[in-house]
Amino acid sequence: MLLKAEKIPIKGFIETSFIDWKGHLSSVLFTGGCNFRCPYCHNSDLVLRPNELEDIPLNYIIKRLKKFKKWVGHIVITGGEPTIHNGLLDLIEEIKSLGFKIKLDTNGSNPEMLKELARRNLLDYIAMDIKGPLDRYSRWCGIEVDVERIKESLKFILEGSIDYEFRMTIVPFFHKEKDIYETVKYIKAAKRFYIQEFKPKNTLNPSFMTITPFSPDKIREIKENVKKLFVLKDTADAI
Repeated sequence: MLLKAEKIPIKGFIETSFIDWKGHLSSVLFTGGCNFRCPYCHNSDLVLRPNELEDIPLNYIIKRLKKFKKWVGHIVITGGEPTIHNGLLDLIEEIKSLGFKIKLDTNGSNPEMLKELARRNLLDYIAMDIKGPLDRYSRWCGIEVDVERIKESLKFILEGSIDYEFRMTIVPFFHKEKDIYETVKYIKAAKRFYIQEFKPKNTLNPSFMTITPFSPDKIREIKENVKKLFVLKDTADAI
């Protein structure tokens, strides 16, 4: 099992994090590579140059996880995009066998992988990024995207039994304000939705580093408007 899991490139490892899984102290694993090219992404090295980053041996990670399992019981798998790697199943199975709970960060482009992970009871939480209105999805992703696969992932998560959240990074000039509200309409029955502020640092498209993020007041205004679009009051309270 461990040998198969070694096939997935792990390029980053944070032993303890208070911010990657709300309400839990977690460890975070970063996989290399992504099938999207979102111009505002601030993990450009992971996306564009994963082969230039050193692999972190899985045996080392497992050893460290075992050492502080008493304090850290939750693991976040993020990227890049973890679901592009066939070895993801074996990786999560290996970590899950140690008794950890697993959160997966994903762009939703591989619904088959999500369903198989769910079938094997390997996930405790899914965080899916939704980039913008689905009718222009390739624009937000910087590459041609089969939006039907995105819809399939949205449907699976919304109707499934695994706990989840959706999140959207909002970028001035790239996203018009109406794009944000239009995006919410696809997930208005969701339990959780988080607006993420754009970070103009190390972006895939260097020109995006010149963009000034929305002001705190504007973010608050957008969040208040977004709250009104959700069906569940708890969702509005969480934004």
